[in-house]
Amino acid sequence: MKFGLPFLWFSLLATATPLAAQAIEDPGPHAVGWRDVLFDDQIFQQGSISARIFYPALQAGKDTPADPSGGPFPLIGFQHGWLGSPDDYDELCTHLASWGFLVASTGTETGLFPNHAQYARDTRSLLHWVDAASQTSGSWLQDMSWDGPWAASGHSMGGGVLARLIGIENRIEVIVGLQSASQSGSEPLQNMQSFSGRAYQIAGSEDWIVPPAVVYDWFANADAALRNQFYQVEGMGHTGCTDTPSIFETMPPAEQKRLHRRLLTGLLRFEMLGHFELLPDLFGEGIQIEPVVYQADHEMPVFWADESRNGSGDLAVGLAARNGERALMAWSLVPAAQQTAYGLLGLDPASLVVFSDTVLPLGGKVREILPTQPAWSGQPLYLQGLSIGVNNTQLSATRTLNIP
Repeated sequence: MKFGLPFLWFSLLATATPLAAQAIEDPGPHAVGWRDVLFDDQIFQQGSISARIFYPALQAGKDTPADPSGGPFPLIGFQHGWLGSPDDYDELCTHLASWGFLVASTGTETGLFPNHAQYARDTRSLLHWVDAASQTSGSWLQDMSWDGPWAASGHSMGGGVLARLIGIENRIEVIVGLQSASQSGSEPLQNMQSFSGRAYQIAGSEDWIVPPAVVYDWFANADAALRNQFYQVEGMGHTGCTDTPSIFETMPPAEQKRLHRRLLTGLLRFEMLGHFELLPDLFGEGIQIEPVVYQADHEMPVFWADESRNGSGDLAVGLAARNGERALMAWSLVPAAQQTAYGLLGLDPASLVVFSDTVLPLGGKVREILPTQPAWSGQPLYLQGLSIGVNNTQLSATRTLNIP
């Protein structure tokens, strides 16, 4: 199983970060520049490749100077849908870059009869070109791309082509498909079945072009993924991630775009940057209040804990793993750092209290309200989850909450 540097640091050392100061879907702290590029691929000999690059910049706008001061930044590949092009996704890619990502949006295969395998190879070439430019003194991208794992996302055709891309580029450890279309041949499905990274799929309940069942099939075949999750947005259609969503669905276009910003940006910030403070908005109470349902199938469980939004002062906690697994959640006032066969135990074994012990239902998740206790006041509280399966038992990351 493959682990990226951020995953090891944040999941195994497992410390908490403060609650996010603003919504995931709001613009991030970076000004964003963008530039159209056309280059001759010297690495994989793919010929001429066009793309649009979105990046943290000294000031917003086209061709503005990049700002490496907050970097280097995680590199994200983005793939447009059938008959689409990078400029159909300017708002979404700009949003990602505002939160500290370097986004490379492939501009090839825009015609009526695209070559999907060629498209995947073009994206691979683009990612390597950006990475090489970042390491080149005097390049406009100098020092912008980090040397850690990559991620990729794509819409419709581009989402389906992710299954080809992961078969030829092993630096990609996180994928997020947006209404991912099916692919012909056995190779894409085999690639998805053997993918050991983190895979997320987002579908719209009113998508008649790529129905939810098609998107779900990618999720159902990603059994080897470290984390694997399927989201369905109720009332959303097929073009909610574009700059101009359809007006014919139940959900207004602005809401479709907002939820794409929330899910895509939040998942990448969690998986690539270790922003565990976002988990309640992706898995817990923050997503419960949205018209979104999800199903989890995680080898490595996701555990979240935060003050409940019901105003009671109690804690909202939860764990997502796999349907049918036993899930335990515990707390302690005493931390630990004890290595076990199941991961790093962050709670003192002598004092931990198991407050939830359940078998996970079909959705692969459990949510609980944990009443606060007077004895916790003024102290840090340590919480952790454990998933127990037939062939896999894993501790989650530890969450630390400062109780008033």
